[in-house]
Amino acid sequence: MKLKPIFIIALLFCALSVSAQEFKKWQLNDLGLEIQAYPAGMMFMGKADFNLGENNQFTAKAGYNMARRQDFGEHDNEEGGGLGLNLAFKHYLKEDYLGWNYSLRASLWMMTIDWRDNAPAQTGTTSITVFQPTISGGYDFALNPKLKLGLFVAFGYEINVISSGQEVGQGGISLAGFSLSHKIK
Repeated sequence: MKLKPIFIIALLFCALSVSAQEFKKWQLNDLGLEIQAYPAGMMFMGKADFNLGENNQFTAKAGYNMARRQDFGEHDNEEGGGLGLNLAFKHYLKEDYLGWNYSLRASLWMMTIDWRDNAPAQTGTTSITVFQPTISGGYDFALNPKLKLGLFVAFGYEINVISSGQEVGQGGISLAGFSLSHKIK
């Protein structure tokens, strides 16, 4: 098991950022579902959006990351998945939490990857904890007064911060996705 220094720095940054906020001002605005696709897999998440005022939101997500990396990783075929959490700060360019927006996100995935090599023929399993910082841009549409559809693209990096087993793929990542949210208040 190997712990990378960037993981510790990222956790400290997230803890300091969150603790600096005044939790009592947060208002749960909506709950929803989100699907993200990337060239080597898909992510399925439930989410909660909290209004912070001034066109800003904090989003917490939990879900499953299904990886089908094929030969994108270190081996001839890598497949697996695992549970994870995502925290994001989102800023809208206009009021009412609709329209163009951008966000800074950080995900932590606990995954098990089964891998196979053809020559020489070998197989194995690697357990990893992946830190995934990304930046995204998108547009949110009001479908009606209570439902919102969000479309976005994101770019970032996957870093295997804890690993048990042989090395598996990590590196740059691009994502596209959508969310459907129901307004609570």
